[in-house]
Amino acid sequence: MADNNFLAAIYRERCINYPKFHKMDKISKAGFLAVELAISALPKTLDKETTGVVFFSDNNGSLPTDYIFEETIKDTDNFFPSPSIFVYTLPNILVGEICIRHGFKGESSYYAIDDIPALYKSTSPFVLNERAFSYSDVLPEETVGNIVNDMLHECSSVVCGSWLFDDDKITAWAAVFENFK
Repeated sequence: MADNNFLAAIYRERCINYPKFHKMDKISKAGFLAVELAISALPKTLDKETTGVVFFSDNNGSLPTDYIFEETIKDTDNFFPSPSIFVYTLPNILVGEICIRHGFKGESSYYAIDDIPALYKSTSPFVLNERAFSYSDVLPEETVGNIVNDMLHECSSVVCGSWLFDDDKITAWAAVFENFK
């Protein structure tokens, strides 16, 4: 279960210094931490100029945050839309946060896909760096693998991740794939 206490504990334990983390919604926090864990496991620094970032989610996207935002606008007598919540109703915001945090300037994308591959439905909240495998071994879903492969034609590395929101449980996954040309 990715609750705020669990996510904050990981953030503190890893001594991450990114103050915007505390403003993020749970989905962004979970995805952000998955990426931080994957990147920290690498033996070298990624090239900021040529590293791309891509994230996938199921069709629920940012639905939990959408519901929270809805609470700020549904009562016409107490109508107070929150910009700090609204920004996280845009599921691609996490990709931007990762690019800002690490200074990545390669291609960046977000996709909502109909069916998250079985890999993403893992019971483990985080899967650490999978760089020993090719993208096709780790990303068996053809569409996802094709997107990562296409990005690797232009990028030296691709930080890839996903989240799945299911019955109040958020599962996040991240890996780094490198172009070994």
